[in-house]
Amino acid sequence: MNTQPPLVSFGLIGDPQYADRPPMAGRCYRNALALLAGTVERLNREKLDFVAVPGDLGDGLGTDEIARVIRVLDRSRAPVRYAAGNHDFVLHTEQELARLFNVETLFYNFAVNGVRFHVLNSLEVSRFSPPGSERARLAAQYRSLHPELLLRDWDGMLAASSRLRLRRELEMSRAAGEISVILCHVPVYSGASGDNAVAWDSAELLELFDGFDHLKACFAGHYHPGGCAIRNGVLHKTVRAICNAAMPTAVIARVYPDRLELEGIGEESGACHPYHLGPATIRGEAPAGAVVMADSGELAEAGPDGRFELTVPAPGRYALKAVASGMADAFVPMVQAPAEGVRIAMPAAPRRRLVRGDAGGPATLRITEGGRPVRWFDLAGNGYGGAAAAPGVWNEYCDRFWTSGRYAFSATGPVEQETGPYHPELRRRGWFKGDFHAHLIHGENTYRANLPFAAFLARAEHYDWLYLAAGFANDGALADHHRLARRLSTPDFLLRLNTEFPKNCHGHIGNAGVGPEFPACNPEAATNLELARRMIHDRGGVAVPVHPLYEDGIRRDKNGRAFSWMSGKELLLWLLCAPDMTPCLDLFYNDDTPGAAEFWFMLLNRGYRIGCTATSDAAFDVGRPPGLGRGSTFIQMPELSEAGIVQGLRERRTMVSWDGAALLFGIDGHGPGTILKPTGKHRLQAEIFYRPDRQVELRIIRCGRLFERRLLKLPADGRESVEFEFEEHEDSWYLALLQETAEPGRLRSAASPVYFRTPHFREPEILPLPVPFPRELRDWMKYLTVKELIRPESFDELKRRLRKFLSGSTASKR
Repeated sequence: MNTQPPLVSFGLIGDPQYADRPPMAGRCYRNALALLAGTVERLNREKLDFVAVPGDLGDGLGTDEIARVIRVLDRSRAPVRYAAGNHDFVLHTEQELARLFNVETLFYNFAVNGVRFHVLNSLEVSRFSPPGSERARLAAQYRSLHPELLLRDWDGMLAASSRLRLRRELEMSRAAGEISVILCHVPVYSGASGDNAVAWDSAELLELFDGFDHLKACFAGHYHPGGCAIRNGVLHKTVRAICNAAMPTAVIARVYPDRLELEGIGEESGACHPYHLGPATIRGEAPAGAVVMADSGELAEAGPDGRFELTVPAPGRYALKAVASGMADAFVPMVQAPAEGVRIAMPAAPRRRLVRGDAGGPATLRITEGGRPVRWFDLAGNGYGGAAAAPGVWNEYCDRFWTSGRYAFSATGPVEQETGPYHPELRRRGWFKGDFHAHLIHGENTYRANLPFAAFLARAEHYDWLYLAAGFANDGALADHHRLARRLSTPDFLLRLNTEFPKNCHGHIGNAGVGPEFPACNPEAATNLELARRMIHDRGGVAVPVHPLYEDGIRRDKNGRAFSWMSGKELLLWLLCAPDMTPCLDLFYNDDTPGAAEFWFMLLNRGYRIGCTATSDAAFDVGRPPGLGRGSTFIQMPELSEAGIVQGLRERRTMVSWDGAALLFGIDGHGPGTILKPTGKHRLQAEIFYRPDRQVELRIIRCGRLFERRLLKLPADGRESVEFEFEEHEDSWYLALLQETAEPGRLRSAASPVYFRTPHFREPEILPLPVPFPRELRDWMKYLTVKELIRPESFDELKRRLRKFLSGSTASKR
């Protein structure tokens, strides 16, 4: 980074919220003035262009509170700028606050040395809008129209006209070559605040922010603990409240042409936000000839002088491991890249020898040394997959060793190696392997992981695309995960972020093409179907109920009645009311999910076109990467892209896989998802990709019954083809299943159906979705067990109940 002086330096002081009242809920109201005075005194030692206070100067108990706070702030050597907070509106009108803040309006902007500051009124449309005004009416209407959203009384949003005005201001700022910064009271991004402590229109604002690369930061208050996150190039900083602090507390922000730096004072902490994301270098010293590797797969060799240099994908946290002959392995955990002067000491171990190899590209290895696994390592330098977890903590052991090509390890005993199966021809033929339901950080935190670590493991497991949900790192570093995911993507690997949404007692929904931010919702106020339609389907994404037939996580309601947290209670409802939103189902949580195939066949026989998916539910922080014996989904698309993934799922061009198997299936040269006319003679093709010399069973299923069965022994390249002619004259469907004969009942691969339709085919009836959804039907679905869910009688029963309710509702309206 360059050393030129900042364009602008300014201080930020979080909610003073002064009041003449005793402490409560961690807030020391009376002490706020003394802490504020100390904070101003501290900031006066700095050369600042201004000081900003993003709202809640007073608590709203007395009309003199704000004036008293401003008198303390008048001691600042730098001018003070204000944004209005919800407590400021309790006893003051907008006009009174504008006079106190010495501005014409609470929505204003100003520029300092090429940096434009846009000050917003976060409560413009809220319960604090002028009584009887159009904005007050809009606030009440917005809450009435969105009962599913958990909208807090003390938050609010901009009017549509103000969002348009902000857009125009940002356009003018960009045209002028300025840097833009937002100042407001209510946070816009939940990553920098509590899950629900954001503006009502946070989704619209984030989408607006995404359109302006010159917007570099958004500073807010309101959420008293404070927080910091970077999203799509914008630093979101929520400043810790003075009234919750035990010492003078503030943030100093310095805006540079290439970065924005934060310096923490008191209980605040610092951060750095570089505007551009590129590779980072780690340099240091190790014993001459030692091989030094990063947890993200990069390797370097220490020269005769012991110096080494590693180039890692982006700034952030990494672990280093060094191996050498005659020396014990050494680790340096949590290195913050870029880094200089890293020193690696390696004690003598005369019996250890260096083993090196080259897999020719990304690969997953199983290496044993004297019968013990040689494992990869996480960001903390732990052997990844070998930790003993505490009782009750989800943990999975793995013995993998991943590589980008070249690799090295040390050993004392005999070494055996095995390379995982890989068939690059699948990609060349337009079939791309991926997973849209994988967690990076699930929450157990047995291992330390982040996006570069996960991307390396996924590529070594031959994933072409991967969506990661939940937390995106547990390394303690500040990172722009959105930009980093794109940075880690290449023409042959696509990494994206998403979220299981909705995720509640009615089912868990995976998605592709949208997210990962979704508003907090009340699962009792709207069905998951309504939420997924509005927030995923209608925004151009695709929603897929994940592991709907997995019955685990048994919970009890307030009356003690048991229900499964994991299974897809609304699955039948989606099919009856929105089959267009259910092009694929994640039926195969495991390769032996009980009843999954039969349930699939039953739905297909009812006329639904349903492709199959299989997701891993991976969790990198418990040692479970996506390829660890879990399912993956291949999607056929012209070229790898997010649009291709979404379209492929919508068109049912899918095939599922375990343990590297694949099954390409088609009729007359047309693959899964295709609708054909039954004209008599047709030709079926199936190509198997799996492990050499394995005995497999190929099953062709027609309308739920076994149509053709072939027992095959795979040749040395692990590939085999089957082709034959057959006759078809009726409405029907065909699909293919692959099993290994040594493990009957366990799928290795399944291809989605090809359909035959005559002019007489009747599409399944679509029933209207009742809104609001009746409690009786919701509860009936909630307590279905998986065994009940997959029974044909349950489908018919829900249809009957829906029809009864709809007919009764229609009759009552008459």
